Amino acid sequence: MKQILFLLLIIATTCKAQIYPLNTRISDLPLNAYVKDIDGELDKYVGLWKGNWNGKTIYIEMKKVKYNYDEYYKDMILGERKIVNSNGVVEIDRIKSFDYDSPEFKGIFYNFQGEKEFLFSPKNMCKKIASLNITRFTSTQMTLHFEYLPSLYDSSCIHNAYEQQHGDFPINFPKDIILTKQ
Repeated sequence: MKQILFLLLIIATTCKAQIYPLNTRISDLPLNAYVKDIDGELDKYVGLWKGNWNGKTIYIEMKKVKYNYDEYYKDMILGERKIVNSNGVVEIDRIKSFDYDSPEFKGIFYNFQGEKEFLFSPKNMCKKIASLNITRFTSTQMTLHFEYLPSLYDSSCIHNAYEQQHGDFPINFPKDIILTKQ
């Protein structure tokens, strides 16, 4: 009986030791560790956010999930977007079928300047990735600044002709936007 209690104590201690706070460096994690949002830091980002630009309305649904990185788990914010043009036509709606495996938005990360950001990987854009720097945040508003991250040229990309003609990919996302929590 003492051996069973001792074994249960070791298992409970080991499992508890596998949980680490969000600010833990990845290099310090053992295999299968869980980087957990212990203090609820990510909760303020969760929900539906809405903004307007050039006559369009964007909705971004943010969800907090336990994300699997193969060697460890981490609480993250995942997001998908919906864009409605000024005529009420839905141009993009990824919220309706939220993709937990490959969402357009992932975060929260810190850039080299220590600013919080999301990574934005728009679908069907030839693996282009952008950072969305959070330049201002309150409990009801969030300001995002869009910047492409360096990427390789994809000669088979269906948008190359568009990019050569217009100087940009048809990302359908503003360079700067203020989002209001709904």
